[in-house]
Amino acid sequence: MVVLGAIVLAVVVFGIVAAIGALETGPTTEAGVDAGEYAVVESELERGIGCLLENADERTETEAGTLESAVDDDLEAFANRYRDARVHSSTTVVDVELEGVGLERADGEYEIENATVRVSAESADRRVERTRTIEVGCPEGEP
Repeated sequence: MVVLGAIVLAVVVFGIVAAIGALETGPTTEAGVDAGEYAVVESELERGIGCLLENADERTETEAGTLESAVDDDLEAFANRYRDARVHSSTTVVDVELEGVGLERADGEYEIENATVRVSAESADRRVERTRTIEVGCPEGEP
């Protein structure tokens, strides 16, 4: 009877330990954090690149080649600064590359309409790459 009681007690203890171990190794919220972090990255890039396009359009000559070149140079500098800033605050590495600039011709002059960029964001366990078209526009009060 004592041996049978010991076996039952061992099975119960083993079951409890196994259940606690399963809870500890169960699903974590990292996927939710990553999804939230990627949403922040996309929002920051939308605002930053929109302002960059508006500023490039206002300060650059209105020739198509000059506008595209200015956007390419500005975007490269922006991407480098953004990547450096993220390195200090996050483990996600973000890279932005210009795919193309949408121009509109009005009254013989070109204006920037949008830019298509490829954004890749990489963390320790996940990589996301998307191509996005961002319209010219800077929220009121932003540089």
